[in-house]
Amino acid sequence: MTMKPQIENFLIIVPPLVDYDSDEASTDGKPDFENERLCSPIDPATVAADLKSRGITVRIVDLGISTSRRERNQRAFSAIDEFKPDALVVVQSIHTFISSEEWLGEAIFEHLHKTNPQSVGILTGAHATNFPGRAVEDGLCAFSIRGEPDLSIGELVSALNDHASLDGIRGLTYRDNDGAVITSEVYPQVAPENLPVPDYSVLDDMHKQAYRTILERGKIRYPEKNSSYRDIMTSRSCILRCSYCAVSHLRGGRQSYRRKPLSLVMDEIEQALADGIEEIHFFDDLFASTSQEAEAFVEELVRRNLKFPWFVAQGMPLWPMTADLLKGMAETGMYRLIAPFESGNTRVLREVAGKIHSTSEHHHNVAGWAHDAGLEIVGMFVVGMPKETRGEILDTLQFAEDHPEIDYAVFSIATPIIGTRMTRTVLKEGNILDPEVMSKVVKRTVALYKTDAFEQYEMGVMRAFDWDRINFSTLDRREKYARMVGITLDELDMMRAHSKEVFYSFFPDYDGPLSFHDLYDKPGLFRDLAPVIA
Repeated sequence: MTMKPQIENFLIIVPPLVDYDSDEASTDGKPDFENERLCSPIDPATVAADLKSRGITVRIVDLGISTSRRERNQRAFSAIDEFKPDALVVVQSIHTFISSEEWLGEAIFEHLHKTNPQSVGILTGAHATNFPGRAVEDGLCAFSIRGEPDLSIGELVSALNDHASLDGIRGLTYRDNDGAVITSEVYPQVAPENLPVPDYSVLDDMHKQAYRTILERGKIRYPEKNSSYRDIMTSRSCILRCSYCAVSHLRGGRQSYRRKPLSLVMDEIEQALADGIEEIHFFDDLFASTSQEAEAFVEELVRRNLKFPWFVAQGMPLWPMTADLLKGMAETGMYRLIAPFESGNTRVLREVAGKIHSTSEHHHNVAGWAHDAGLEIVGMFVVGMPKETRGEILDTLQFAEDHPEIDYAVFSIATPIIGTRMTRTVLKEGNILDPEVMSKVVKRTVALYKTDAFEQYEMGVMRAFDWDRINFSTLDRREKYARMVGITLDELDMMRAHSKEVFYSFFPDYDGPLSFHDLYDKPGLFRDLAPVIA
Protein backbone atom coordinates (compact mmCIF):
# COMPACT_ATOMS: atom_id res chain seq x y z
CA MET A 1 0.00 0.00 0.00
CA THR A 2 1.39 3.38 -1.02
CA MET A 3 2.18 5.54 2.02
CA LYS A 4 -0.26 8.39 2.69
CA PRO A 5 0.20 11.61 4.68
CA GLN A 6 -0.88 11.59 8.31
CA ILE A 7 -4.67 11.68 8.76
CA GLU A 8 -5.66 14.34 11.28
CA ASN A 9 -8.89 15.88 9.92
CA PHE A 10 -11.76 13.57 9.02
CA LEU A 11 -15.01 14.46 7.23
CA ILE A 12 -18.03 12.16 7.59
CA ILE A 13 -20.66 12.53 4.86
CA VAL A 14 -24.15 11.22 5.73
CA PRO A 15 -26.21 10.37 2.62
CA PRO A 16 -29.85 11.46 2.35
CA LEU A 17 -32.36 8.81 3.42
CA VAL A 18 -33.88 8.90 -0.06
CA ASP A 19 -31.95 10.07 -3.12
CA TYR A 20 -34.77 12.20 -4.45
CA ASP A 21 -34.43 15.65 -5.96
CA SER A 22 -37.05 18.32 -5.29
CA ASP A 23 -35.60 20.46 -8.10
CA GLU A 24 -36.20 17.71 -10.66
CA ALA A 25 -39.65 16.55 -9.53
CA SER A 26 -42.76 18.68 -9.73
CA THR A 27 -44.93 18.21 -6.64
CA ASP A 28 -47.80 20.37 -7.94
CA GLY A 29 -48.11 21.96 -4.54
CA LYS A 30 -48.14 18.64 -2.67
CA PRO A 31 -46.12 18.33 0.56
CA ASP A 32 -42.74 16.75 -0.08
CA PHE A 33 -42.92 14.04 2.59
CA GLU A 34 -40.37 11.79 0.90
CA ASN A 35 -37.54 14.25 0.70
CA GLU A 36 -37.90 16.34 3.85
CA ARG A 37 -36.93 13.72 6.41
CA LEU A 38 -34.07 12.97 8.76
CA CYS A 39 -33.22 10.48 11.45
CA SER A 40 -30.48 10.75 14.04
CA PRO A 41 -27.05 9.92 12.57
CA ILE A 42 -26.41 7.09 15.04
CA ASP A 43 -23.69 5.34 13.06
CA PRO A 44 -21.83 8.51 11.92
CA ALA A 45 -21.87 9.87 15.49
CA THR A 46 -20.54 6.54 16.76
CA VAL A 47 -17.74 6.60 14.17
CA ALA A 48 -17.01 10.20 15.19
CA ALA A 49 -16.70 9.21 18.85
CA ASP A 50 -14.26 6.42 18.00
CA LEU A 51 -12.16 8.65 15.74
CA LYS A 52 -12.00 11.40 18.39
CA SER A 53 -10.72 8.83 20.88
CA ARG A 54 -7.87 8.21 18.43
CA GLY A 55 -6.95 11.92 18.35
CA ILE A 56 -8.68 12.73 15.05
CA THR A 57 -10.61 15.98 14.46
CA VAL A 58 -14.04 15.12 13.04
CA ARG A 59 -16.78 16.98 11.24
CA ILE A 60 -20.17 15.54 10.13
CA VAL A 61 -22.19 16.83 7.17
CA ASP A 62 -25.66 15.29 6.79
CA LEU A 63 -26.87 15.81 3.23
CA GLY A 64 -30.44 15.00 4.28
CA ILE A 65 -30.86 18.59 5.48
CA SER A 66 -30.95 19.65 1.81
CA THR A 67 -33.70 18.74 -0.63
CA SER A 68 -31.93 18.88 -3.98
CA ARG A 69 -28.85 17.14 -5.33
CA ARG A 70 -27.37 20.50 -6.29
CA GLU A 71 -27.69 21.79 -2.72
CA ARG A 72 -26.39 18.52 -1.29
CA ASN A 73 -23.36 18.45 -3.52
CA GLN A 74 -22.61 22.12 -2.89
CA ARG A 75 -22.84 21.58 0.88
CA ALA A 76 -20.38 18.69 0.63
CA PHE A 77 -18.06 20.63 -1.72
CA SER A 78 -18.00 23.59 0.67
CA ALA A 79 -17.19 21.34 3.61
CA ILE A 80 -14.32 19.76 1.65
CA ASP A 81 -12.96 23.15 0.59
CA GLU A 82 -13.22 24.72 4.06
CA PHE A 83 -12.30 21.76 6.30
CA LYS A 84 -9.66 20.32 3.94
CA PRO A 85 -10.07 16.77 5.27
CA ASP A 86 -7.22 14.29 5.12
CA ALA A 87 -9.90 11.61 4.77
CA LEU A 88 -13.58 11.49 3.86
CA VAL A 89 -15.99 8.63 4.55
CA VAL A 90 -19.60 8.06 3.56
CA VAL A 91 -21.60 6.55 6.45
CA GLN A 92 -25.38 5.96 6.44
CA SER A 93 -27.39 7.31 9.37
CA ILE A 94 -28.28 3.75 10.40
CA HIS A 95 -26.68 0.87 8.53
CA THR A 96 -29.79 -1.33 8.32
CA PHE A 97 -32.44 1.35 7.80
CA ILE A 98 -34.08 0.09 4.61
CA SER A 99 -35.12 3.59 3.50
CA SER A 100 -31.42 4.30 3.08
CA GLU A 101 -30.77 3.71 -0.61
CA GLU A 102 -27.54 2.69 -2.20
CA TRP A 103 -25.70 5.98 -2.47
CA LEU A 104 -22.18 6.23 -3.83
CA GLY A 105 -21.49 9.98 -3.73
CA GLU A 106 -19.68 9.99 -7.06
CA ALA A 107 -19.66 13.79 -7.42
CA ILE A 108 -18.35 14.23 -3.88
CA PHE A 109 -15.50 11.77 -4.28
CA GLU A 110 -14.65 13.38 -7.62
CA HIS A 111 -14.48 16.83 -5.98
CA LEU A 112 -12.35 15.43 -3.15
CA HIS A 113 -9.85 13.88 -5.57
CA LYS A 114 -9.73 17.00 -7.73
CA THR A 115 -9.17 19.50 -4.90
CA ASN A 116 -6.97 17.31 -2.69
CA PRO A 117 -5.56 14.26 -4.49
CA GLN A 118 -3.78 13.11 -1.31
CA SER A 119 -7.02 12.89 0.68
CA VAL A 120 -8.33 9.38 1.38
CA GLY A 121 -11.85 8.40 0.24
CA ILE A 122 -13.78 5.62 1.98
CA LEU A 123 -17.22 4.19 1.14
CA THR A 124 -19.39 2.23 3.59
CA GLY A 125 -23.07 1.30 3.59
CA ALA A 126 -25.42 -0.66 1.38
CA HIS A 127 -23.40 -0.54 -1.87
CA ALA A 128 -20.13 -1.39 -0.16
CA THR A 129 -21.87 -4.38 1.46
CA ASN A 130 -23.95 -5.53 -1.50
CA PHE A 131 -21.06 -5.27 -3.96
CA PRO A 132 -17.84 -5.65 -1.92
CA GLY A 133 -14.90 -3.96 -3.58
CA ARG A 134 -16.70 -2.62 -6.64
CA ALA A 135 -16.24 1.03 -5.66
CA VAL A 136 -12.48 0.49 -5.29
CA GLU A 137 -12.25 -1.49 -8.52
CA ASP A 138 -14.09 1.31 -10.36
CA GLY A 139 -11.73 3.95 -8.95
CA LEU A 140 -14.46 5.76 -7.01
CA CYS A 141 -12.51 5.69 -3.75
CA ALA A 142 -9.39 4.19 -2.19
CA PHE A 143 -11.18 2.02 0.36
CA SER A 144 -14.56 0.45 1.02
CA ILE A 145 -15.85 -1.38 4.09
CA ARG A 146 -18.69 -3.88 4.07
CA GLY A 147 -20.87 -4.49 7.13
CA GLU A 148 -20.79 -2.49 10.35
CA PRO A 149 -18.24 0.32 9.90
CA ASP A 150 -18.19 1.76 13.45
CA LEU A 151 -14.74 0.55 14.52
CA SER A 152 -13.24 -0.58 11.20
CA ILE A 153 -12.94 3.01 10.01
CA GLY A 154 -10.87 3.93 13.06
CA GLU A 155 -8.78 0.78 12.67
CA LEU A 156 -8.08 1.76 9.06
CA VAL A 157 -7.08 5.31 10.01
CA SER A 158 -4.77 4.06 12.77
CA ALA A 159 -3.17 1.55 10.41
CA LEU A 160 -2.61 4.22 7.74
CA ASN A 161 -1.13 6.64 10.27
CA ASP A 162 1.15 3.92 11.67
CA HIS A 163 2.05 2.64 8.17
CA ALA A 164 0.90 -0.78 9.36
CA SER A 165 -0.52 -3.71 7.42
CA LEU A 166 -4.19 -3.52 6.37
CA ASP A 167 -4.60 -7.27 6.06
CA GLY A 168 -6.32 -7.79 9.41
CA ILE A 169 -9.05 -5.15 9.00
CA ARG A 170 -12.33 -7.00 8.55
CA GLY A 171 -14.60 -5.97 5.72
CA LEU A 172 -11.95 -3.81 4.02
CA THR A 173 -11.24 -3.53 0.31
CA TYR A 174 -8.11 -1.70 -0.88
CA ARG A 175 -5.39 -1.81 -3.54
CA ASP A 176 -2.01 -3.17 -2.59
CA ASN A 177 1.32 -1.71 -3.75
CA ASP A 178 1.04 -3.66 -7.00
CA GLY A 179 -2.41 -2.24 -7.73
CA ALA A 180 -4.24 -5.50 -7.04
CA VAL A 181 -7.63 -5.15 -5.35
CA ILE A 182 -7.67 -6.96 -2.01
CA THR A 183 -11.07 -7.68 -0.43
CA SER A 184 -11.58 -9.08 3.05
CA GLU A 185 -13.94 -12.05 2.97
CA VAL A 186 -15.18 -11.53 6.54
CA TYR A 187 -17.43 -8.91 8.07
CA PRO A 188 -16.37 -6.70 10.97
CA GLN A 189 -17.24 -8.16 14.36
CA VAL A 190 -18.57 -5.48 16.71
CA ALA A 191 -19.34 -6.03 20.39
CA PRO A 192 -21.84 -3.37 21.55
CA GLU A 193 -20.13 -3.03 24.92
CA ASN A 194 -17.04 -1.80 23.05
CA LEU A 195 -18.89 0.91 21.15
CA PRO A 196 -18.53 4.49 22.34
CA VAL A 197 -21.61 6.57 23.02
CA PRO A 198 -22.49 8.44 19.79
CA ASP A 199 -20.92 11.90 19.94
CA TYR A 200 -23.41 14.52 18.75
CA SER A 201 -21.20 17.38 19.92
CA VAL A 202 -19.44 17.29 16.54
CA LEU A 203 -22.63 18.57 14.90
CA ASP A 204 -22.75 22.30 14.27
CA ASP A 205 -25.72 24.47 15.27
CA MET A 206 -27.24 24.29 11.78
CA HIS A 207 -27.39 20.50 11.96
CA LYS A 208 -28.76 20.50 15.50
CA GLN A 209 -31.53 22.84 14.41
CA ALA A 210 -32.26 20.72 11.34
CA TYR A 211 -32.78 17.58 13.44
CA ARG A 212 -35.43 19.50 15.41
CA THR A 213 -37.22 20.90 12.37
CA ILE A 214 -36.84 18.43 9.48
CA LEU A 215 -38.99 15.66 10.87
CA GLU A 216 -40.55 12.63 9.23
CA ARG A 217 -43.90 14.32 8.67
CA GLY A 218 -46.42 11.98 7.14
CA LYS A 219 -44.46 8.97 8.42
CA ILE A 220 -45.13 6.57 11.27
CA ARG A 221 -41.89 7.59 13.01
CA TYR A 222 -43.01 11.20 13.37
CA PRO A 223 -42.24 12.52 16.91
CA GLU A 224 -45.76 13.55 17.81
CA LYS A 225 -45.07 14.62 21.39
CA ASN A 226 -41.91 16.71 20.96
CA SER A 227 -39.72 17.72 18.03
CA SER A 228 -36.59 17.66 20.21
CA TYR A 229 -36.12 13.94 19.77
CA ARG A 230 -33.30 11.51 19.21
CA ASP A 231 -32.96 7.95 17.93
CA ILE A 232 -31.07 5.55 20.20
CA MET A 233 -29.93 2.03 19.36
CA THR A 234 -30.00 -0.53 22.18
CA SER A 235 -29.01 -3.66 20.27
CA ARG A 236 -27.86 -5.03 16.94
CA SER A 237 -28.92 -7.88 14.66
CA CYS A 238 -31.80 -10.25 15.31
CA ILE A 239 -32.56 -13.80 16.42
CA LEU A 240 -34.84 -14.25 13.40
CA ARG A 241 -34.05 -14.60 9.72
CA CYS A 242 -37.24 -13.22 8.18
CA SER A 243 -37.52 -13.98 4.49
CA TYR A 244 -37.76 -10.33 3.37
CA CYS A 245 -35.23 -8.84 5.82
CA ALA A 246 -31.67 -7.87 4.87
CA VAL A 247 -30.34 -7.28 8.41
CA SER A 248 -28.31 -10.51 8.48
CA HIS A 249 -26.79 -9.74 5.08
CA LEU A 250 -25.97 -6.12 5.96
CA ARG A 251 -24.48 -6.85 9.38
CA GLY A 252 -22.98 -10.24 8.56
CA GLY A 253 -24.52 -13.68 8.87
CA ARG A 254 -22.23 -14.65 11.73
CA GLN A 255 -23.16 -11.63 13.81
CA SER A 256 -25.32 -12.89 16.66
CA TYR A 257 -28.02 -10.85 18.33
CA ARG A 258 -26.11 -8.41 20.53
CA ARG A 259 -27.59 -6.18 23.22
CA LYS A 260 -25.85 -3.20 24.73
CA PRO A 261 -25.40 -3.54 28.50
CA LEU A 262 -28.51 -2.01 30.06
CA SER A 263 -26.43 0.40 32.13
CA LEU A 264 -24.88 1.86 28.95
CA VAL A 265 -28.32 2.26 27.35
CA MET A 266 -29.62 4.10 30.39
CA ASP A 267 -26.54 6.30 30.51
CA GLU A 268 -27.13 7.24 26.87
CA ILE A 269 -30.78 8.03 27.61
CA GLU A 270 -29.82 10.23 30.54
CA GLN A 271 -27.19 12.00 28.42
CA ALA A 272 -29.79 12.68 25.70
CA LEU A 273 -32.23 14.12 28.24
CA ALA A 274 -29.43 16.26 29.69
CA ASP A 275 -28.75 17.55 26.15
CA GLY A 276 -32.32 18.85 25.95
CA ILE A 277 -33.80 15.85 24.12
CA GLU A 278 -37.44 15.34 25.18
CA GLU A 279 -38.57 12.35 23.09
CA ILE A 280 -36.66 9.18 22.23
CA HIS A 281 -37.18 6.59 19.52
CA PHE A 282 -35.42 3.27 19.98
CA PHE A 283 -34.09 2.27 16.57
CA ASP A 284 -33.17 -1.42 16.72
CA ASP A 285 -33.19 -4.40 14.42
CA LEU A 286 -34.79 -6.22 17.38
CA PHE A 287 -35.65 -4.26 20.51
CA ALA A 288 -36.01 -7.35 22.73
CA SER A 289 -35.97 -11.08 22.10
CA THR A 290 -37.77 -12.12 25.30
CA SER A 291 -40.30 -10.73 27.75
CA GLN A 292 -37.57 -10.72 30.40
CA GLU A 293 -35.36 -8.38 28.35
CA ALA A 294 -38.22 -5.95 27.76
CA GLU A 295 -39.28 -6.12 31.43
CA ALA A 296 -35.72 -5.39 32.58
CA PHE A 297 -35.68 -2.29 30.35
CA VAL A 298 -38.93 -0.99 31.84
CA GLU A 299 -37.86 -1.79 35.40
CA GLU A 300 -34.60 0.12 34.94
CA LEU A 301 -36.46 3.15 33.62
CA VAL A 302 -38.64 3.05 36.72
CA ARG A 303 -35.66 2.52 39.05
CA ARG A 304 -33.92 5.58 37.59
CA ASN A 305 -37.15 7.57 37.69
CA LEU A 306 -37.02 8.15 33.93
CA LYS A 307 -40.25 8.99 32.13
CA PHE A 308 -40.38 10.56 28.68
CA PRO A 309 -42.31 10.08 25.40
CA TRP A 310 -40.90 7.10 23.48
CA PHE A 311 -41.58 4.25 21.08
CA VAL A 312 -39.71 1.58 19.14
CA ALA A 313 -39.24 3.04 15.68
CA GLN A 314 -38.53 -0.07 13.60
CA GLY A 315 -41.38 -2.09 15.09
CA MET A 316 -41.81 -3.66 18.51
CA PRO A 317 -41.29 -7.45 18.52
CA LEU A 318 -44.71 -8.81 19.42
CA TRP A 319 -44.06 -12.32 20.71
CA PRO A 320 -42.54 -11.04 24.01
CA MET A 321 -45.50 -8.71 24.64
CA THR A 322 -47.99 -9.28 27.46
CA ALA A 323 -50.81 -7.14 28.76
CA ASP A 324 -48.83 -6.19 31.86
CA LEU A 325 -45.69 -5.41 29.89
CA LEU A 326 -47.50 -3.08 27.49
CA LYS A 327 -49.17 -1.36 30.43
CA GLY A 328 -45.79 -0.92 32.13
CA MET A 329 -44.27 0.50 28.95
CA ALA A 330 -47.13 2.98 28.63
CA GLU A 331 -46.59 4.07 32.24
CA THR A 332 -42.95 4.99 31.44
CA GLY A 333 -44.00 7.13 28.48
CA MET A 334 -44.34 4.81 25.49
CA TYR A 335 -47.24 6.20 23.48
CA ARG A 336 -47.14 4.35 20.16
CA LEU A 337 -46.90 0.67 19.30
CA ILE A 338 -45.54 0.10 15.80
CA ALA A 339 -46.72 -3.48 15.51
CA PRO A 340 -45.25 -5.79 12.82
CA PHE A 341 -48.32 -8.01 12.51
CA GLU A 342 -47.06 -8.84 8.99
CA SER A 343 -49.75 -11.43 8.18
CA GLY A 344 -53.17 -12.49 9.42
CA ASN A 345 -52.26 -16.15 8.98
CA THR A 346 -50.10 -18.18 11.38
CA ARG A 347 -48.69 -20.49 8.70
CA VAL A 348 -47.50 -17.50 6.69
CA LEU A 349 -45.98 -15.89 9.78
CA ARG A 350 -44.01 -18.98 10.75
CA GLU A 351 -43.26 -20.82 7.51
CA VAL A 352 -43.23 -18.08 4.86
CA ALA A 353 -42.13 -14.92 6.66
CA GLY A 354 -39.94 -16.64 9.26
CA LYS A 355 -41.61 -15.20 12.39
CA ILE A 356 -41.17 -18.52 14.15
CA HIS A 357 -42.42 -17.30 17.54
CA SER A 358 -45.54 -15.55 16.25
CA THR A 359 -49.19 -16.50 15.82
CA SER A 360 -52.12 -14.52 14.50
CA GLU A 361 -54.00 -15.36 17.71
CA HIS A 362 -51.32 -13.70 19.85
CA HIS A 363 -51.27 -10.71 17.51
CA HIS A 364 -55.02 -10.38 18.02
CA ASN A 365 -54.42 -10.28 21.77
CA VAL A 366 -51.59 -7.74 21.45
CA ALA A 367 -53.88 -5.38 19.54
CA GLY A 368 -56.44 -5.53 22.33
CA TRP A 369 -53.87 -5.16 25.12
CA ALA A 370 -52.24 -2.17 23.42
CA HIS A 371 -55.60 -0.50 22.94
CA ASP A 372 -56.46 -1.09 26.61
CA ALA A 373 -53.12 0.49 27.59
CA GLY A 374 -54.05 3.64 25.69
CA LEU A 375 -51.37 3.23 23.01
CA GLU A 376 -51.57 4.44 19.45
CA ILE A 377 -51.32 1.38 17.21
CA VAL A 378 -49.65 1.25 13.80
CA GLY A 379 -50.13 -2.13 12.13
CA MET A 380 -47.46 -3.25 9.67
CA PHE A 381 -48.51 -5.84 7.06
CA VAL A 382 -46.60 -7.47 4.20
CA VAL A 383 -48.45 -8.97 1.25
CA GLY A 384 -47.33 -10.79 -1.87
CA MET A 385 -44.70 -13.15 -0.46
CA PRO A 386 -43.58 -16.23 -2.40
CA LYS A 387 -45.45 -19.36 -1.25
CA GLU A 388 -48.29 -17.27 0.19
CA THR A 389 -51.68 -18.51 -1.04
CA ARG A 390 -54.49 -16.35 -2.29
CA GLY A 391 -56.61 -17.16 0.74
CA GLU A 392 -53.75 -16.29 3.10
CA ILE A 393 -53.38 -12.88 1.47
CA LEU A 394 -57.09 -12.36 2.11
CA ASP A 395 -56.53 -13.38 5.76
CA THR A 396 -54.12 -10.46 6.13
CA LEU A 397 -56.58 -7.98 4.66
CA GLN A 398 -59.30 -9.36 6.91
CA PHE A 399 -57.12 -9.11 10.03
CA ALA A 400 -56.58 -5.41 9.39
CA GLU A 401 -60.29 -4.88 8.83
CA ASP A 402 -61.33 -6.87 11.91
CA HIS A 403 -59.19 -4.77 14.27
CA PRO A 404 -60.45 -1.17 14.21
CA GLU A 405 -58.29 -0.50 17.28
CA ILE A 406 -55.39 -0.35 14.79
CA ASP A 407 -55.18 3.39 14.18
CA TYR A 408 -53.22 3.04 10.96
CA ALA A 409 -52.48 -0.04 8.82
CA VAL A 410 -49.52 -0.09 6.42
CA PHE A 411 -49.61 -2.56 3.52
CA SER A 412 -46.11 -3.11 2.19
CA ILE A 413 -45.63 -5.19 -0.92
CA ALA A 414 -43.01 -7.88 -0.43
CA THR A 415 -40.01 -6.56 -2.36
CA PRO A 416 -36.85 -8.51 -3.16
CA ILE A 417 -33.84 -6.90 -1.53
CA ILE A 418 -30.26 -7.97 -2.18
CA GLY A 419 -29.15 -10.56 0.35
CA THR A 420 -32.56 -11.82 1.54
CA ARG A 421 -33.95 -15.34 1.59
CA MET A 422 -37.03 -14.13 -0.28
CA THR A 423 -34.89 -12.87 -3.16
CA ARG A 424 -33.22 -16.26 -3.45
CA THR A 425 -36.65 -17.92 -3.50
CA VAL A 426 -37.96 -15.60 -6.21
CA LEU A 427 -34.89 -16.22 -8.37
CA LYS A 428 -35.14 -19.98 -7.82
CA GLU A 429 -38.72 -19.92 -9.08
CA GLY A 430 -37.55 -18.46 -12.39
CA ASN A 431 -38.21 -14.76 -11.94
CA ILE A 432 -35.59 -12.40 -13.34
CA LEU A 433 -34.76 -9.47 -11.09
CA ASP A 434 -32.78 -6.43 -12.15
CA PRO A 435 -30.52 -5.32 -9.25
CA GLU A 436 -30.77 -1.72 -10.45
CA VAL A 437 -34.58 -1.86 -10.22
CA MET A 438 -34.38 -3.59 -6.85
CA SER A 439 -32.26 -0.76 -5.47
CA LYS A 440 -34.79 1.83 -6.66
CA VAL A 441 -37.94 0.26 -5.21
CA VAL A 442 -37.04 0.57 -1.54
CA LYS A 443 -40.44 1.65 -0.28
CA ARG A 444 -42.22 -1.56 -1.32
CA THR A 445 -44.63 0.31 -3.56
CA VAL A 446 -44.99 -2.22 -6.37
CA ALA A 447 -44.73 -5.98 -6.80
CA LEU A 448 -41.68 -6.90 -8.87
CA TYR A 449 -42.88 -10.45 -9.56
CA LYS A 450 -46.06 -12.53 -9.57
CA THR A 451 -46.86 -16.08 -8.47
CA ASP A 452 -49.65 -18.57 -9.07
CA ALA A 453 -51.45 -16.95 -6.12
CA PHE A 454 -51.49 -13.30 -7.17
CA GLU A 455 -50.92 -10.80 -9.95
CA GLN A 456 -48.79 -7.71 -9.46
CA TYR A 457 -51.66 -5.25 -9.90
CA GLU A 458 -53.64 -7.02 -7.15
CA MET A 459 -51.02 -6.17 -4.56
CA GLY A 460 -51.09 -2.58 -5.81
CA VAL A 461 -54.85 -2.45 -5.37
CA MET A 462 -54.46 -3.53 -1.75
CA ARG A 463 -51.73 -0.99 -1.10
CA ALA A 464 -53.58 1.96 -2.61
CA PHE A 465 -57.31 1.33 -2.38
CA ASP A 466 -57.90 -1.16 0.45
CA TRP A 467 -55.36 0.85 2.45
CA ASP A 468 -57.39 4.01 1.90
CA ARG A 469 -60.73 2.37 2.72
CA ILE A 470 -59.53 0.72 5.94
CA ASN A 471 -57.61 3.66 7.34
CA PHE A 472 -59.65 6.73 6.46
CA SER A 473 -63.31 5.69 6.49
CA THR A 474 -64.32 8.20 9.18
CA LEU A 475 -63.39 11.75 10.11
CA ASP A 476 -62.25 10.58 13.54
CA ARG A 477 -59.76 8.16 11.98
CA ARG A 478 -58.49 10.78 9.56
CA GLU A 479 -58.04 13.36 12.31
CA LYS A 480 -56.21 10.93 14.59
CA TYR A 481 -53.84 9.77 11.87
CA ALA A 482 -53.09 13.35 10.80
CA ARG A 483 -52.25 14.21 14.40
CA MET A 484 -50.05 11.14 14.78
CA VAL A 485 -47.90 12.00 11.77
CA GLY A 486 -47.91 15.78 12.01
CA ILE A 487 -49.92 16.77 8.94
CA THR A 488 -53.14 18.63 8.17
CA LEU A 489 -56.31 17.07 6.83
CA ASP A 490 -55.72 18.83 3.52
CA GLU A 491 -52.24 17.30 3.36
CA LEU A 492 -53.76 13.92 4.17
CA ASP A 493 -56.19 14.31 1.27
CA MET A 494 -53.23 15.02 -1.01
CA MET A 495 -51.38 12.00 0.37
CA ARG A 496 -54.37 9.74 -0.31
CA ALA A 497 -54.70 11.06 -3.85
CA HIS A 498 -50.95 10.60 -4.39
CA SER A 499 -51.18 6.94 -3.36
CA LYS A 500 -53.71 6.31 -6.12
CA GLU A 501 -51.61 8.29 -8.59
CA VAL A 502 -48.64 6.06 -7.79
CA PHE A 503 -50.75 2.96 -8.48
CA TYR A 504 -51.87 4.30 -11.86
CA SER A 505 -48.31 5.33 -12.72
CA PHE A 506 -47.37 1.65 -12.46
CA PHE A 507 -50.63 0.38 -14.04
CA PRO A 508 -51.94 3.20 -16.29
CA ASP A 509 -54.35 0.90 -18.17
CA TYR A 510 -55.95 -0.75 -15.14
CA ASP A 511 -59.75 -0.42 -15.02
CA GLY A 512 -60.73 -3.29 -12.73
CA PRO A 513 -62.09 -3.72 -9.19
CA LEU A 514 -60.61 -1.52 -6.46
CA SER A 515 -60.49 -4.04 -3.61
CA PHE A 516 -58.80 -7.40 -3.25
CA HIS A 517 -62.11 -8.65 -1.87
CA ASP A 518 -63.62 -8.09 -5.32
CA LEU A 519 -60.58 -9.50 -7.11
CA TYR A 520 -60.32 -12.61 -4.93
CA ASP A 521 -62.67 -14.72 -7.06
CA LYS A 522 -61.18 -13.34 -10.29
CA PRO A 523 -57.59 -14.62 -10.34
CA GLY A 524 -55.71 -13.59 -13.45
CA LEU A 525 -58.37 -11.11 -14.54
CA PHE A 526 -55.66 -9.05 -16.28
CA ARG A 527 -52.99 -11.70 -16.51
CA ASP A 528 -50.78 -9.81 -18.96
CA LEU A 529 -50.83 -6.52 -17.07
CA ALA A 530 -47.32 -5.78 -15.78
CA PRO A 531 -46.12 -2.68 -13.93
CA VAL A 532 -44.43 0.14 -15.81
CA ILE A 533 -41.21 0.87 -13.88
CA ALA A 534 -39.17 3.83 -15.10
